[in-house]
This record gives sequence, C-alpha cells and structure tokens, in this order.
Amino acid sequence: MTQSSALSAQDRKFLLTALDAGRAFEADFTSDGETRFRAALEACAKADSTLVAKLSELAPKVSLKLGPKHLMGLLVPLERLSGRAARDEEFLFEERDGPPAPQTAVSFVKTVTEARTSPVSMSLPRIVLCENIRSAFNVGAIFRTAEAFSATEIFLCGYTPDPQKTAMGADALVPSKHFDRASDAILAAQADGFKIVSLENSPGAIALENFTWPQKTMLILGNERFGVDSDTLASSDHVVRITATGQKNSMNVGIAFGIAASRWREVTPSENDRVSPISPSRNISPIGFLRGGFENTQIAPRQGAYRLSTDLPHSPLSHSARIEFESRFEGRPSNFEQALQDLDGFERAWVVFGFHESQGWNPQVRPPRGNGSKRGLFATRSPHRPNGLGISCVRISKVDTAKRVVEISEHDLLEGTPIFDIKPYIPEADSFANAKAGWVDLVETSAFTITESAEAKQDLDWLEAHGEARLRPFIEEQLRYQPLDSERKRVSKNEATEVATSMISATIAFRTWRIDFTLTKPAQTLKVLRIRSGYSENEITAETNPYGDKDLHRAYLARK
Repeated sequence: MTQSSALSAQDRKFLLTALDAGRAFEADFTSDGETRFRAALEACAKADSTLVAKLSELAPKVSLKLGPKHLMGLLVPLERLSGRAARDEEFLFEERDGPPAPQTAVSFVKTVTEARTSPVSMSLPRIVLCENIRSAFNVGAIFRTAEAFSATEIFLCGYTPDPQKTAMGADALVPSKHFDRASDAILAAQADGFKIVSLENSPGAIALENFTWPQKTMLILGNERFGVDSDTLASSDHVVRITATGQKNSMNVGIAFGIAASRWREVTPSENDRVSPISPSRNISPIGFLRGGFENTQIAPRQGAYRLSTDLPHSPLSHSARIEFESRFEGRPSNFEQALQDLDGFERAWVVFGFHESQGWNPQVRPPRGNGSKRGLFATRSPHRPNGLGISCVRISKVDTAKRVVEISEHDLLEGTPIFDIKPYIPEADSFANAKAGWVDLVETSAFTITESAEAKQDLDWLEAHGEARLRPFIEEQLRYQPLDSERKRVSKNEATEVATSMISATIAFRTWRIDFTLTKPAQTLKVLRIRSGYSENEITAETNPYGDKDLHRAYLARK
C-alpha cells in the first residue's frame, strides 16, 4: 500500500490540488501561478494526515525569485507522497537546434561495424552517479542500462529516488549507494582513483565520439530538466556531450545514458588496470566523511597532537569535528550503528582517511617542518602519496551510535575528508616512547620561538573577541618553521630593513589580513609586530564585499 492510498479522500484532495497547482505553476511560471500554488499548500494545513499537513510548511518557500529549479525541489515531496511519477517531458537537451547533418551509407555502416567489433571489458571499474533525477522511471531505466553495460556501482544523490519496481530487478544486480550531496560522492570516487566525467551539453564539452575514456570513470547524469549542477560540473575532470543531428536535439536522460554507455564499454583496460577479484583494494570506499574540519591546509596543524609553542597558548588542538558515517555501504544498510558500539570507552582512535586534495606525488618532498631539506617520501608524513591514504591519531570526544557520529578533537583533517576506517588506539601496542624518529629528532633545532609584541597581542585578542580566531593558529603553523619560504607561503621580505639592521622584517598574508613580523636567524626568534588589514582605502569603502568581512575590517580600523 502506498502512502497516498492510505490517505482519506479529503486529505488526498488537498494533496492532489497542491500538486496540480504546483505543476501548473511549473508550466506557466507567473505571479498568478505562484499565488495559487502557495494557497494550495497553505490549505494542506487543514488535513488530518500529519504528512499532508506538513506540506503547508513549504508555502513560504514558493517564490518566483528562486526560479524553476528551486520549484522542482518543492514538487518532488508532493509527487512522492501522491505516488504520481514525474512527467516524462523533462529532457536533457542541447540549446541550439539545427538541420540534420547528412550521413552517408558508408559512414553509417562503418559506425555500426566499429560498434560490433569493439572490445568489451567486464572488469573495468565504472560508477554511474545520478544527481537529483526526479523520475523513478528514469532511475529504473538507468539501472537496467547500467547492468547491461557492466557498471560496477550506482551512486544516488540528492532527491534521486530508489528505483523500486522500475529497475525490474537490476537494482539487485548493481550495487547502489546514497549520498546527500553529489560533492560527497565525487570525493569518495576521487579518493579511490576515479576520474569524474559529466554528461552535459555545456560550452567546451567534448563530443562523445572524440572522447577517450579514463580507465576508472564515474559518469555523472543530471536532472531531467536542468542537467548537471554547475558546482558538480566545476568538480568534473571532463564534460562530454552527445552530438545530435536532428532538428529538436533533445532526448530523455535514460536514453542519453544508453548512448554514452555504448561508447563507454569500448574502453580496454591495460594489464596494470586489471583488478584481481581477491584484491582487498577492489571495493575500498569511504565509510563516512569529516564535517567541521579545517578549511584549508594553511590553518590545519602539522599532525593533530603535536604540541605547539608555549609562547602562543591559542592552539587548534581543541578544534572539534565529527565523523559522519554512511547509512548504506556497498548497496546495503551499513549497520555502522552496531560497528560503533564500545568505541566510547577509548580515549583515542586511529583514523584511516584519504587525502582528497592531493595532486599526485613525488619520491622526494620538502616537509614544512625542519630546515627545508628534501626527504624521501616514505620518511615523511607528506599528504601527497601514491595511494592518497593517511592516518591520524585523534581524541574521541563523544560517540553517538544511534546517529552514526563520532565527535573528535586534536586532529589535522580538512573539511570533507573521506574516512575509510577507524581503529581504537591501544597504548601498550601503539606507543613506543623511546623509539628513534630519524631526521625528525633534529627538527626542533630549526624551529623559531614566536612571541607577540604588545600591539600584536592587542590586535589578536580583539580579533578573537570579534570572531576571527584563525590568525594565531595560522601564525604558529606558518612561521614556526621556514617562515620566509615564499614558494609555499604568501610572504614578502623587506630587503631595506634587512640591510639596515640585524633583523629581517617581513609580512605574511592570511586571506585579507596582513601580519608584520621580524626574525633573527642565528637566535631563531620571531616576533609578531602587528596585524594589518589587507584592504586599501579605496577597497574598504567600496560596496563590493566578496569575502563578507569588510564590516570586521572597518571596525578593526576604527579602533586604531
């Protein structure tokens, strides 16, 4: 029995009236349609059913200003509750129409012959991502086509529905996974070495027949009407389009996927890309993602539990975050609620994660700690590694098994980090206090002692009191080692001061702030002198405010 069939006749009338008004508004996007749809939603408050009455909460969100894409997000709950599938008139289409291009019999035969004789691999890793696809029938068609062309997994994102009966059993053959956001699915795929390819008729897209598919590909399919989201396109490695030669140049998203999949299957794996069926890395995928992590590498600490300078007690060690575990894993309920039981008795845990912002690797690297000498990669904790995997020993603050959340602190992880495993820290097995640490044992000899002038202390205290608490951790992370490394840092040296005195004067930038400091190399001492606004007089008075922080800068300058 569907939710709709369980409603009373009166409640179903409220629901269908609102749905019809919404679809009429979608077809004729006018102020009259807006008024009628809002009124129909408000009327749902009179319903006896809690589900129908709750639809009245959507009424204030109805607005012409937000556009038809926002409207679709309001219509989907009504369609699902009523059991009415989305109309099949929403298309993935190319904006320009034109006359059909002529095709000779020879070229047609050549195309068919190439398709029949192309090698087909059953072992290539292939993921299909469905982003905000509205119709369950389209999702079902995609599942059936994906199974026919040997896709290894399907990611369902946003309000994309489960295929249920529309997949005709294909959902039992192709594993699927749910993500709230396409960005999370992309991070998961990238962490496993996949290249991201979007199917979209956007400027600069590569014609499908001219595209060389990567060995490990995640193919993204977008909403029936609006296509792939712009942020998702920006995260894609490639965008491909179907060359249409008809006058209308429009097609259903499921059919578009079928055309792309027929090309996708022609990729032949190299010997290095073949995956053994018993390989433990074959099905590696995130079990969760970090939320509330550090915004960027500039303010993230070098290893979570490294003790920072006692001269600057303000430390990012207390920065809290949470690991949100997935509700589904490998196409089935994850049962991570049970897996997290008994973890709350441990003070620390090892977290195995993916360096999702890493860009390749080199056999030798220059660590940010130390004197700047190059070291062998495997003798460092560099995030740029062959398999992009990292470990961090974090402090456990709270374990909420019901919500599948672990709150942590004393970490060094960035926002959105994919998490692959978590294991308890056991001191008797994991701690070797007297073990030698190679070149790291000599690191402190190259560290700078950081102090603050009276003016800098007042500046930093004021900024922290007004919500900008990132500067002190930034100063500690960026200036403690190699403070004048202009290749990695936005730092500039005052050459005139260096010649005139025994000190070196320099400035380092953090976003729209500038930090003036002096250092003496033989003594390895560094003093923060003052904090300045990075805005010029003209910029601070301009109305544009791209970073949203000009009010803080104005208040800061007014106190000087």
